[in-house]
Amino acid sequence: MRSAYWIKNDIRINDNTALKNFCDQSREGLIFWCVDKNYHRLSQFKQQAVMEALGNLNEKLKAYEQKVILFSKPLIQILPTLIDELKIEKLFYTSEYAYHEKLEEQKINEITKEKNVQIETFDQATLVAEKNLPFTLDHMPLVFTDFRKKIESALIIEKPVPKPDRFPAQIELTQNLQSLVDSVAVGSSQDSSENHLLERMNHYFWETESVLSYKDTRNGLLDINDSTRFSRGLNLGSLSARTVYAELKKFEATVKANESTYWVVFELLWRDYFKFFSLKYGNKIFLRDGLKATGARKYKFSGQDKAKFLQWCEGKTESRFINANMNELNETGWMSNRGRQNVASYLIHDLKCPWTWGAAYFEKKLVDYDVDLNWGNWLYLSGQGSDPRSRVFNIERQAGMYDPDQLYQKKWTV
Repeated sequence: MRSAYWIKNDIRINDNTALKNFCDQSREGLIFWCVDKNYHRLSQFKQQAVMEALGNLNEKLKAYEQKVILFSKPLIQILPTLIDELKIEKLFYTSEYAYHEKLEEQKINEITKEKNVQIETFDQATLVAEKNLPFTLDHMPLVFTDFRKKIESALIIEKPVPKPDRFPAQIELTQNLQSLVDSVAVGSSQDSSENHLLERMNHYFWETESVLSYKDTRNGLLDINDSTRFSRGLNLGSLSARTVYAELKKFEATVKANESTYWVVFELLWRDYFKFFSLKYGNKIFLRDGLKATGARKYKFSGQDKAKFLQWCEGKTESRFINANMNELNETGWMSNRGRQNVASYLIHDLKCPWTWGAAYFEKKLVDYDVDLNWGNWLYLSGQGSDPRSRVFNIERQAGMYDPDQLYQKKWTV
């Protein structure tokens, strides 16, 4: 069979069900990635992360006489040509959750149906697959605590699949398709590659055993081992949630299990919650009103509002703690979870700006941006999502608790 594997948020060779099935079923194959309409909206940090991960995957594929092809146009535009000129019989890819990504998948499915091409999709971006949820999506609990308790009472987590032991022969591109290729991904061993994320996991679990204090340190602002720092790999797909879980269970069985090791799973379930929340509510997670038809704050925009927002973006507010977090984000693409909650609360409740402005700014800056998690978290903190409680932070108190000696503020402010 002549097949194509469409790389999406699954840029890895280990625990990749879509890639494994592509290899097992195909005699000849094409492995490719496409620039989509959202790619150019991402931060320079996230774009670089994507290229690092693709480059690392490409290096691994050389051993199997395969490579990653980077197309410069969205798949919707080139798929008919791809099918016709390369005689593709089947397309493999990992499905996503967000509204616009699901619309794109529907269009892709329509094209393959019209061209009489088989299609096989895989649900592998979460810890618990949708088919293993103890409820249907329609009956998904609205509140996270209820979601978590139901899942933990009937927990089913599939084991990571082994990497392919063989790959199909490379399909050569026609001259017409070659003109649509940006380049072949080059090798990389930097922060967002699969190699680096696996090394990071080994360091965090085994070399330093930092996981044993995760619950106590996860709100830290300075030390890289305060938190797992797995998010860029999980959200990019260079590391799978199932791989993290399997390694954690191995650690618990051979070293120690405590409240902190459980808390890693707790946070992975938070991630699942926002993925399935996005799948269930679709376009509503991007709307200012969110899930509530009424009750959203009414805004009358003025030049002063835009000025306050720009000050927030540039780290020039009246709060040094907020400015420090925004400066770190702007310079590195990274901000701690504690920082993200504080700057969101400050924008929404202190500056009285729309939460959607903040979510859109994070989309343009975060190295670990994920559409489901970013917009879901902002909606949650806005009070227009699933949490009826007020999420207003006392910024001075937060700074005193998490940066008592002002070391973080000194590092990231003048």
